[in-house]
Amino acid sequence: FVEKILRVQPDIKKLYLLLRAPNSDLATHRLHNEVAKHLIKVIMKDLFRVLRDKWGADFSSFISKKVVAVAGDVSLENLGIKDENMMRSQILEEIDIIVHTAATTNFNER
Repeated sequence: FVEKILRVQPDIKKLYLLLRAPNSDLATHRLHNEVAKHLIKVIMKDLFRVLRDKWGADFSSFISKKVVAVAGDVSLENLGIKDENMMRSQILEEIDIIVHTAATTNFNER
């Protein structure tokens, strides 16, 4: 999904990825460590080959400028985003569309 948006709409300003975390400390940790490592693994997969070939040496810079990870939870008010400045000044004023791809990770749920 992320690759297709970046490939088909390269002029998109930002792509905000909402990350679920139970508290702000864990969210910050995930945002700066786990997510960064995972994102690097994902963007190095063959799926992103077309974008890597297109952007060449500027690929990492392109991804860094376009993809923004945000800690939150879709089940909470204001998407669970605790940083009110980010919520108000960046997200609410900048976005034109929201795509909901969240799902439960509890596979025993009924």
